[in-house]
Amino acid sequence: MRAGDIAVAAVALGASWALKAYYSHAGADPLRWVLAPTVRLVAWATGVAFEWEPHQGYLSRDHLFVIAPACAGVNFLIVAFCSLCFGLAHTCRSLVARVALVLASAAASYATTLVANAARIALALPLHDAGVAWGPLTPERIHCAEGVAVYCLCLGLVFTAAARIAGARHEIAF
Repeated sequence: MRAGDIAVAAVALGASWALKAYYSHAGADPLRWVLAPTVRLVAWATGVAFEWEPHQGYLSRDHLFVIAPACAGVNFLIVAFCSLCFGLAHTCRSLVARVALVLASAAASYATTLVANAARIALALPLHDAGVAWGPLTPERIHCAEGVAVYCLCLGLVFTAAARIAGARHEIAF
């Protein structure tokens, strides 16, 4: 591992740690930077109206569904950011390229978080409305599993796209 790769990793870890520290104590109001655009995408995709409830999040009264701080996707954003930085640092040959990678990874991670969260919530709404459950799969567990599936798919897509853009050639070894 080169010193430049280590520097990218250190910056990514430091930024991630700071964001995680912020998120772990943030309520709905300070997380509007991620909740509000997510809600706009969900409303656009589903036609479901949400209203802002101070200190709580966004509420759909018609569906009795809340998009709260736990739905912000900040943990996914952190994972996506670190994956891009760690996975693509080796493609950078200069300081400028490394700075560009970190900034592009932050932007791509934020955009992917918004899309992934909107997709996850749009899929969760009809499951919530139907009260879907299958034996030990309670509605809460189904909601969690659906979220994991959407996040994994989106993480794979953003990394694959970024690797192609960066010209990186990766083989996944299982």
